[in-house]
Amino acid sequence: MRYMNQSSGGVFLACFLCSILPLSAADEAAAANNSPAPPAGSEIEQLRQILADQQRQINELRQLLAQQQRKDDHGVTAFAEAPPLSAFPNLGQVASTAGVLPAGETAAIVPLASALVVNPQAPAAAPGAGPTIADLSRRVEGILRNLGGFRFSGDFRYRFDLQDRAANSTAAALQNARSRYRARLNFDKDLLYSDTSDRPLAHIHFQLSTAPYSNALTNDTDFAGFGTKAPFSLAEAYADFMPLKGLTLRIGRTQEIFADNRQFIWDDDVRFNGFHETYHFAGKNGFFAEFRGGQYILANPNVQIVPAGSPYLSAGYLQGQRVPSPDLFDQGVVVGSNLGKKWRMDFQAGYSTVREANQIQLASSAGTGFVANPVLGATLIGNLTQVGNATTTPGGAIYYAGGFDVIHYGGNLYYSGREWKGHSFPFVLFLQGSHNKAASIQNNGYMLGASIGQAAKMGDVQFQYAYFFKPANAFVSQFTDDDVGTGAGVNIKDNTIRVNFGITRWLAWENRLFIQHGIARNDPAHNFFVPLQQGYNTTFRYQSHLAFTF
Repeated sequence: MRYMNQSSGGVFLACFLCSILPLSAADEAAAANNSPAPPAGSEIEQLRQILADQQRQINELRQLLAQQQRKDDHGVTAFAEAPPLSAFPNLGQVASTAGVLPAGETAAIVPLASALVVNPQAPAAAPGAGPTIADLSRRVEGILRNLGGFRFSGDFRYRFDLQDRAANSTAAALQNARSRYRARLNFDKDLLYSDTSDRPLAHIHFQLSTAPYSNALTNDTDFAGFGTKAPFSLAEAYADFMPLKGLTLRIGRTQEIFADNRQFIWDDDVRFNGFHETYHFAGKNGFFAEFRGGQYILANPNVQIVPAGSPYLSAGYLQGQRVPSPDLFDQGVVVGSNLGKKWRMDFQAGYSTVREANQIQLASSAGTGFVANPVLGATLIGNLTQVGNATTTPGGAIYYAGGFDVIHYGGNLYYSGREWKGHSFPFVLFLQGSHNKAASIQNNGYMLGASIGQAAKMGDVQFQYAYFFKPANAFVSQFTDDDVGTGAGVNIKDNTIRVNFGITRWLAWENRLFIQHGIARNDPAHNFFVPLQQGYNTTFRYQSHLAFTF
């Protein structure tokens, strides 16, 4: 809305009309249907029309609420279960928390007389459609979230984290009980609408998160530091371009393109700088095929000639050699389809490769100079965390595997479930596997599990079990999950049990128990060394957290 440059009398008249208009909005709305359109040059009349339209929409919502209340009075429950988020349009999926604008509320929010007024061109709710109170509540929340075209969402999580292991000759004792928290805030905005479609041509996303700067695998902050303030950082920042239907091009800092929070190959908090390309094709009966490609720049050594005494000599580089940039490439396909009214499945397969992989292990080795971090322009307190892969020397910077050329695959079988005492119990069966072509031993990993129930509202409960087998040469330890693997990302086998309880639709109580053992021992005859050998006592890890979403 542009500013008006009118005489003082005109301004006074506009203010007077705006103040008395709500009292007669119903009459104005009725008269508007029979009156001619106001002159294009009359901005006062345009303001009157906007307010009249707004009042009409408010009245219609009041009528719907009244109808719903009358249904309640006749014994019909109004607080029906809200439709799932998948029923609403996906206007920009956030990696960790999705900010979704409810269906039918595509309006922009415009300031008027120090108040937020919904764009009158937005479709109004149709009387008699019979939406539940939960539907109306979601629409109101969507309007409040959408400020100047931006959508806001986020979460806060409190976690109790207990790690315990008895000492033996293989590994020392482990005992750490701590409280931790995580806070994240997401900003999303659609851009560049075309004249022929209401689909945006671009989308931007940012996420601010608490996180220690020296650990890429967590956004948790410990209850520690004698009152020291925790840092916030830019966890995610990317722009999506959608020039064609189904095609998305992404640039920025983002999750790995096949990350799925299953805790197998990729940690759910790790983010990479680079590019994505996805093409989604949708067919009949729920069939879809999605082609994916991701290219990530892991570091910029900027070393044209390796000097004498350089840390890069310990990673296999020669004096006088140029040090290339380490990169990660991942590409593959996901296909899925409905298998009837209540069943559906999807399957994925891909191939990832890491160029100059030894630089990752070098960044985890002591005395490498990695702590002088070019991203922060500051010195970190430690090197890259979570070693676990086999190396050619104890604690060395050269992987035993010749590289990480990983074929990965997986599938999910979904059953929408049954209702029992007002609660839904969907069922999911999942399986994933990997094979590292660049290694000859300890190179095949897998995980399998099942889940039943959900934690979406008060009284809901969810049970899940998963078994993980992550050998020492399967994939890069520094990028895989740090909860399943306590003290090591790979060379572990782990039983994971989860029990989650729904408290409200924005609060869940989640509990996880990890039971971990080792897989391989050192083999000096073959120059095979692992940081945490098989033979240590069972490691237990218990996490209990309250997850608030908004």
